Amino acid sequence: MQFHIPQYIDIEDKLFGPLTLKQAIYLAGGAGGIYLFYRIIPYMFIKAPIILAIAVLTWALAFFPKEKLGKPFIDVLEAAFAYMLKDKLYTWKKTTKEAGAKKEEDFLPSVPIATPSVSVGKLSSASFDLDVRGAQKGVEEQDKTGKDSDILK
Repeated sequence: MQFHIPQYIDIEDKLFGPLTLKQAIYLAGGAGGIYLFYRIIPYMFIKAPIILAIAVLTWALAFFPKEKLGKPFIDVLEAAFAYMLKDKLYTWKKTTKEAGAKKEEDFLPSVPIATPSVSVGKLSSASFDLDVRGAQKGVEEQDKTGKDSDILK
């Protein structure tokens, strides 16, 4: 027994010829808005830009591809209106301080940092040689014989 798996579930059905239901509603609303402004406003130089703006908005709502913005145009339009109308929260504001002469008491005196003293002797030079040159054969000979090698002198 074979089961049929539905495919293309993310593609909307075409209900009105090549248009989906959403596209048909956007186009009908845009056409109604254009007709309304055409009949109400008497002067052509006023109604022409409004009709053009409605036509462009209607085209964008109905036919602008999702792939260009990553989401439908209506979601982008809704986010733009929400951004414009809602209060914004600013968490950081730069404050400027007035430049002026400071008093002598405001400045901290600089104290030199004391450097640790290095002990001088065979032990410190041997540890320096180990740190810089690494363990060598001469150091091992000194441990066995108890005599200074050429490396430590």
